[in-house]
Amino acid sequence: MRTIDKTELVEIIRKHKMWLTNGEGGERADLSYADLSYADLSSANLRYADLSSANLRYADLSYANLRNTILANINWLAYLGIVPNKSGTAYAYKVTKADGQGIQYLGIDYASGTHFKVPEVDTNVNTQCSFGVNLATLSWCLSNFTDKSYRLFMIQFNVKDAICPIGSDGKFRVLKCSKVGECDWTGNLKK
Repeated sequence: MRTIDKTELVEIIRKHKMWLTNGEGGERADLSYADLSYADLSSANLRYADLSSANLRYADLSYANLRNTILANINWLAYLGIVPNKSGTAYAYKVTKADGQGIQYLGIDYASGTHFKVPEVDTNVNTQCSFGVNLATLSWCLSNFTDKSYRLFMIQFNVKDAICPIGSDGKFRVLKCSKVGECDWTGNLKK
């Protein structure tokens, strides 16, 4: 993995932009094997850039143009490790406040209810966090919530109802889902 600092990354993107428009001094971006974790690539035009084997974990790819790159048609849910069974059902986690309400979007009581559906879900894959039922991988939940006064629920959903943002760090949203049960902070269902 090669390290690219912020100044170098800005220069690579600037030259790539010139290359895309056949400008003098332009050069196709070679970001292969680059450690781009936490990089701000929002709104960058990375079309045709070589991103093979790049570490994009936690990189901000919102509104980035990824056409004609290795990431153009990636299944971001599968990238996160969320793979459905034959019927299209998959599992993820929901963190709530102690009272069972969501952290950002209130109004759904995940502790009392079983089936959840919102009127609409933001289908824009360039938006990282938005309206819908927000779910995440167990890894994301454990990394972002160290205060164990929060509650953790296992949720079942159909992948056709899921919107996973480009470059997601573990979060995504769904239109509807069902609660499997409450979990301890190792991800195991409580008895």
